[in-house]
Formats: sequence, structure tokens, C-alpha cells
Amino acid sequence: MVLSNPKQKEYTSQEFKKLVFKTDQVMCKEFDDCTFIKCAFNDTVFQNCKFRDCTFNGCDLSLVGFEGCSFANTRFEDSQLISINWTETAWANAKVIFKPVDFYDCVINYSTFLGMDLKNVTLSKCIAREVSFEEANLTQADCRFTDFLNSRFIHTNLTEADFTGAKNYTIAANLNTLKKTKFSLPEAMSLLYNLDICLTEYNDEAKPHP
Repeated sequence: MVLSNPKQKEYTSQEFKKLVFKTDQVMCKEFDDCTFIKCAFNDTVFQNCKFRDCTFNGCDLSLVGFEGCSFANTRFEDSQLISINWTETAWANAKVIFKPVDFYDCVINYSTFLGMDLKNVTLSKCIAREVSFEEANLTQADCRFTDFLNSRFIHTNLTEADFTGAKNYTIAANLNTLKKTKFSLPEAMSLLYNLDICLTEYNDEAKPHP
């Protein structure tokens, strides 16, 4: 297997297509400007690897471990990234200089970004159900048209984040930072549910006569 070669530590501008690498380990590799197309990495552990300017397209990375891995300008498209603990990455504990990752049309259910810096990250047209975003920084994040069913937003910074077309989110306005955050109707009505207010239906016929 090409990634199993212990002598090769760096891969530059390579294309990996339909690579199957399941329940294995990839350690201390560096990937620069590499493309992964329709690869399967289920249950694989990437340890202390570096991904720079890479693209994953149509890949299955469910249950993958990224312990100690770093990312810069890495793009995931039409891929499965289920049950990944992103807090194990080096990205979680380092100051972010370059945008680490973007997700387009991906499934990222049951993953955790607890306390992570996701500023400017794209999470567009994804399925992100039961994902942990507690205490994360999603400032200026692009969350358009994503399904956030049962995902957790608590003490999350959503300043200037864009949730246009997103659905099924539960965001308590009093428990999160909302400044110039973009929402669209009718989903934005859910922001009122956690406020101590009473909503009544009004119609002109019920208006009292003078």
C-alpha cells in the first residue's frame, strides 16, 4: 500500500484515487497539494500527519482518528466524516494562521469541535446532526443550507456567521454570541423559543373597536 511505505514521509501534488485503507495507521506523513478521490479510510488512524492545500472528494473518513494532525487550507467535498473528534488534532491546540478546513456537501454527524477555532470555516450544504459546537468560535463561518439537527451550540461565538437556508438548528440567543449573524425565515423563528416571552397570534378581526 502506497501510504504504508515507512521510507516515504512526504507526498507532493499526488492524486490518490479509489484508495482503500481501512482500520490501519498512517503516521508522520506530510501531504502537500494532494487530492484524494473516492478513497475509503474507515477507522484509519492518521497520527502526527500534516495536510496542506489538500482536497478530499467523495471519500469515506468515518471514524477516522486525526491525533496530532495539522490542517491548512484542506477541503472536504461530498465526503463522509462521521464520528470524528477534531479536538484531538494539533489544530485544536494551536493558534490558527491559515484556515484549516472547509466542508462542502459533507456528512459530519456525531463529530465534535468543542472549544475549537472555526473562524471563516465553511460548513455549507452539509448534514451536521448531533455535532458539538460548544464554546467554539464560528465567527464569519459559512453555515448556509446545512442541517444542524440536535447539534449543540452553547457559549458559541456566532458573530457574523451565515446560517442562511440552514435548518433544524437550536440556538439559544441568551447562551451564545449573536452579532450580525445571518438567519433566514421561517427557521429563524426558533431563536425565540428559548426566550422568556409570550407569543400570540394577531389578526385584524380581533382588534378592539374604538
